[in-house]
Amino acid sequence: MFLVAPIAQPESYHAFADQRRILGIPNFWNVISNLPFAVAGLAGLRALRDLGSRLLFAGIFLTTFGSAYYHWAPDTPRLVWDRLPITVAYMSLLALVIAAAFGERIGRRLLLPLVALGLASVVWWRVAGDLRPYVLVQFAPMLMIPIALVFFDIPARRQLWIAVALYGLAKLGELFDREVFSVLLLSGHTWKHLLAGLSTWWIYRWRESGGARMSEAEGAH
Repeated sequence: MFLVAPIAQPESYHAFADQRRILGIPNFWNVISNLPFAVAGLAGLRALRDLGSRLLFAGIFLTTFGSAYYHWAPDTPRLVWDRLPITVAYMSLLALVIAAAFGERIGRRLLLPLVALGLASVVWWRVAGDLRPYVLVQFAPMLMIPIALVFFDIPARRQLWIAVALYGLAKLGELFDREVFSVLLLSGHTWKHLLAGLSTWWIYRWRESGGARMSEAEGAH
């Protein structure tokens, strides 16, 4: 990634296909479709007590408000508040998968540095105008997690596989925003939010059914 030229944020990114105003809310569906993140975030915060899970589901919960704030009036300054909680969620999830693959001790040691790295990638983008660190923070976990699922004995892996598959579909929706909107009631970006929100619910299911018990056992040991 760092062998390529710096990546600037294109202003065209903010021109989403569905800009309908409904009930006085601009870009209604892209704003409202963030609600599933709140559901999964609250469920995780209520049910799980380890630091990694708390950071993960706090990031997911805050994404509801950061993304809604951005989509209300999309521009680059508002996009910062969308991306900050997302990076917390990405990096916390990566640390939890590392813990599942290599042991809780290494996962705990990497958790805060990874979260700090994620936040720094957003700050770097705004200060230097370069998206490369943020691109790494967003996409590296989505490559590393499936590899970990294939090669390591991770508890409750089925739920995490479902989460990964749904997130992949969400990214396709984002990529084909206008094409999806031309044939369906909702735009590709709205579907991205709904599918990604459903993905976070399956991440919650993974932590609640397998990962959390693993954390408790490690703590007792």
